[in-house]
Amino acid sequence: MAEQDDELRAMATHRGLKLVKSRRRKAGGDFGLYGLKDAGGAEVFGFGADGLTADAEAIRGFLRGGMRSDWSTSVETTPGPKRAAKPKPAPKPKPVPPPKPRFKPEVSNLLRDLPEAKEDEAFDDLLKRPGVRIERIVSRGQATPEDAPMVQDWDEWVVLLEGAAGIRVEDSAEVRLGPGDHLLIQAGQKHWVTWTARDRPSVWLAVHLDG
Repeated sequence: MAEQDDELRAMATHRGLKLVKSRRRKAGGDFGLYGLKDAGGAEVFGFGADGLTADAEAIRGFLRGGMRSDWSTSVETTPGPKRAAKPKPAPKPKPVPPPKPRFKPEVSNLLRDLPEAKEDEAFDDLLKRPGVRIERIVSRGQATPEDAPMVQDWDEWVVLLEGAAGIRVEDSAEVRLGPGDHLLIQAGQKHWVTWTARDRPSVWLAVHLDG
């Protein structure tokens, strides 16, 4: 439930809105439902006479543009001030065609065609050079056993591209990672992936630095 709330809250913030969740535990009440407010505190979506009305799927649909509130419609349809017509620019000269390319770059996407990784994490080496190795790791609910920490003889820089996870480095508390979060694990440091999201893949990019 906390992961769902975090996901909805992040989506709302991306749209410039604030997620509101009911915590009232009353029979027939709105416990577990949500609403959205704008930056000024005005109610935008999911509010009714008896409290909040929207479930998680309705909030997702609204934020993804599948639903429109009266508020958004009024903003779109309110006419703005008339502006004086701009003079037509002079025609631009025809651009010189670029030279014909000599080769076509091979483009791949780290977030497409992901392995299921339901039983074990999936590891894919993307690049190997002397002193450096880059790999993609896909997790789905896996965690490091407490009695079997990971440790290596080289530095490792890791970034979480998608999903959610927790990680703990020796002599530290657990930290929660979301998309874009990264950290450096130094050579010889014991570390544990304490949890990974079970409802979606967590995609890591790890850079191993030897030397």
